[in-house]
Amino acid sequence: METPHPPLWLEHVPGYQQMAGWIESFGHGWFFDSQVHVQHVAAILLVSLVMLIFALFARWGLEGRESDILPDDTLTARNAMELFIEGLLSVMQSAMSREAAIRHLWFIMPMAMFILFSNLLGLIPGFLPPTESFNTTFACATLVFIYYNAYGLYRLGGDHFVHMANPVGESWGWLLAPIFFPIELISHAVRPISLSVRLLCNIAGDHLVLGVFVGLAATIFGGLPLFLPIPFMALGLFVALVQTFVFTLLSCVYIGEVENNIAHHMEAH
Repeated sequence: METPHPPLWLEHVPGYQQMAGWIESFGHGWFFDSQVHVQHVAAILLVSLVMLIFALFARWGLEGRESDILPDDTLTARNAMELFIEGLLSVMQSAMSREAAIRHLWFIMPMAMFILFSNLLGLIPGFLPPTESFNTTFACATLVFIYYNAYGLYRLGGDHFVHMANPVGESWGWLLAPIFFPIELISHAVRPISLSVRLLCNIAGDHLVLGVFVGLAATIFGGLPLFLPIPFMALGLFVALVQTFVFTLLSCVYIGEVENNIAHHMEAH
């Protein structure tokens, strides 16, 4: 059953009840026969809308100024997007070359932005973060899993699996292939689970701790002091940023492994 929660803002959006009824008419999900949380689906739509608006404002800020290397005088959507991209490229370059980072930026950037905005949404009272649901985190982790394996198969073909059986690339490495290959398959298979559970538990735990301490303070003081939630909100902001960084970095590491295999394959041939 869906966890009881106080009234949320998205429930008052026109059409929410109709959407909830339509989604619930499909019954439980296929994964562990779990119930689909409509509030998280609505939050995903909200985050997607915010991302779209942010991207449009950043694009409008570039119109007619493509050759202008100086940033705007004030903080604008263009400046914020450029800072985000440069920071993300720095993270990606810790696991791959800059050329490879630029090549995979189209996939990593919207994924990182979605997770960041979803995590931050949970800090706003009256909203549930989409990353508090396993359905959301598992979907993101599965996309990463499909992407780097599809890219490896596209560039290497069957050699993508050869590198799993013989990662050292030497003739004597085939002697250990019966051991390496099952271990590598299991390692790759559990990556979507580990990525999704790590993000889910940290965001859900942070949200739960925030709610418990705020509720406890409200009970003790007979109301919620104005500045009391600030330390817990700061902790929540820290968790949101760190978990976005961890998910993004691990995704880049997985893609970087494929890029290294491609480089070794090209050197060998």
